[in-house]
Amino acid sequence: MNGHDARRSSVATDDCTIVGAPSAASHRSDSITSWHTRQSESETGSSGTLNSADALSSSSVFEEQNSEKSSSWTLSAPSSYPAEEPRHLSTTRLCFAHIGAAMTLFLATTDSTVVSTSLPTITSDLQASHSQYTWVGVAYLLTQTACQPLYGRISDLLGRKCILYCSIFIFALGSLLCGVAQNITWLIAARGVAGVGGGGIVSAVWVITAEIVPEQKRAKWSQALSITWSCSAVAGPVLGGLFSSTHSSAINWRWIFYLNLPVCFAAFVVLELSLRTLQLGSSQQASWKALRQHFDFVGLLLFVGGTSAIILGLSFDHYSGTALSTLSLIISGGVLLGTGAVYEINTKRDALFPVAAFKDRTAVVILIVTFLHQFAFNAGTFYLALYFQAVNGATPVGAGLLVLPYSLGSSLISMPAAWFIGYRQSRCHNMSGQKWVICLGLAVSTLGFGIMCLLCEGSPKYLQVVCPLVAGLGIGMLFHAPHQVFTRILQSRELASGTSAFFLVRFTGATVGLSAAGAIFDIRLLRLLPPSYKMLALGSAFDWGALKSLTPVSTKIEVLHAISKSIESIWMVCAPCLGVAMMVGLSLLYNFAGLIMVALRAAGRLYPSDVYPR
Repeated sequence: MNGHDARRSSVATDDCTIVGAPSAASHRSDSITSWHTRQSESETGSSGTLNSADALSSSSVFEEQNSEKSSSWTLSAPSSYPAEEPRHLSTTRLCFAHIGAAMTLFLATTDSTVVSTSLPTITSDLQASHSQYTWVGVAYLLTQTACQPLYGRISDLLGRKCILYCSIFIFALGSLLCGVAQNITWLIAARGVAGVGGGGIVSAVWVITAEIVPEQKRAKWSQALSITWSCSAVAGPVLGGLFSSTHSSAINWRWIFYLNLPVCFAAFVVLELSLRTLQLGSSQQASWKALRQHFDFVGLLLFVGGTSAIILGLSFDHYSGTALSTLSLIISGGVLLGTGAVYEINTKRDALFPVAAFKDRTAVVILIVTFLHQFAFNAGTFYLALYFQAVNGATPVGAGLLVLPYSLGSSLISMPAAWFIGYRQSRCHNMSGQKWVICLGLAVSTLGFGIMCLLCEGSPKYLQVVCPLVAGLGIGMLFHAPHQVFTRILQSRELASGTSAFFLVRFTGATVGLSAAGAIFDIRLLRLLPPSYKMLALGSAFDWGALKSLTPVSTKIEVLHAISKSIESIWMVCAPCLGVAMMVGLSLLYNFAGLIMVALRAAGRLYPSDVYPR
């Protein structure tokens, strides 16, 4: 080969990367140039709405194969595609691909809330105890959380479509097992299986849609999936109540899970037809050996183990005198999480949490806000439904409709919040819009959960609408803005692990929130139930539907008051948690220490000489 031929071979290209490079130096130069390009795009904030799809796609970088110092093994874009096939789809196929993706995403996200209004009926039918009530929801969220970090790495080996299709199958299998469950233990285990599939669906859908959509159109298409996620929060309680309200032996709460099967099949067909010619995400640089060498299995085990120990402690049967076991599990979980944090900071593997998540003050603030936000949101979704059914005597479908101010308010407020963020970005070219939305959302949600303490067994209808609506409006402002701030402070090589860490914290907050709410409710109810009813309530099952016909009337009034006060205790915990998040969130806008000094100086308690001693 002569010099001219060598130069020709060195510039042969495909859709993704330069091939035939004569030396490692040119490869390194191209990598550095590509990195700077992505970094400058990240800093400009061209997209008004960021989500996991944008973060994961922008983090699809190629690592140098010969670099001995690099320990990063992030999600990688495919190194080559068939030359005859375009990477992006036509508009028609893109629409059908998003329809299929939206169907699966709707199922996976709805499944976490659909049982909120049907749980009283399910637990009565399967004769579940108090401690098992929340586990129907917790089992799904826990397995979904635990499997989330693995899916991105394995999809590099097997391909995005393979992971999505396998996740759909696992989710459908779990739904089938839920539908045929004969006891509460069976149902909880089946919900865990469905959660494994649901976690894969949520992870794969965002990544696939990022890879098939041109970058300049990605924000518009991802907004459609964000709307799907918001709609699931509204539809879940209503659908759960609808099927639980029927008294037919043929159609009952089991159809909540049976209906997932045909929808899963239809979504699979639509996705396969629209994506049939594409090879997505099978990276040539990924290998099982690299997964074993670089993935942070120890960190994941410590995180999931610590979280599970805390959840188990909170979910123990609090009527059996297991306070010592509960305390030991919670302490053990805290020790495991603390050990995991130290390990994450010092590990040489690809940490679950990027170093910036621990060293950057804003990142820590966002993770705290996200955890407490999901803590309160999930507790509100499940126990508002129980309040309307157990205390007000509403049917399951009636409870689903009464929860609408909370769920619909949280969905609708996201649109004006997104408009405000876009307006501030166009005017100020910074993240001030997101930070103001976060602080306002925390303030409104704190107020909302605070006034929900006014709800009792005799509350007027307007309070039952206004109080959840205020809480929902505040909660809804916090679904997207924190993620946008979090991803902007990370470098592009940290976006994959950072996005994974963010959603790991989000799902963990939802799981712990539901478990903690269940523990608060159980402990408070034990103390408030009248002695004449306590022995019956401490049995193996609790029939929520029988409260409406409870006799004598005096006992019924006392029991309803006890349940109302027990649910009120949950709001009394959620409101301060959101208040703490608000105080922490204010540091996004102000130097908190400086703000305290200004306040003290204004009150005449602090003088310049106290701050700047001579």
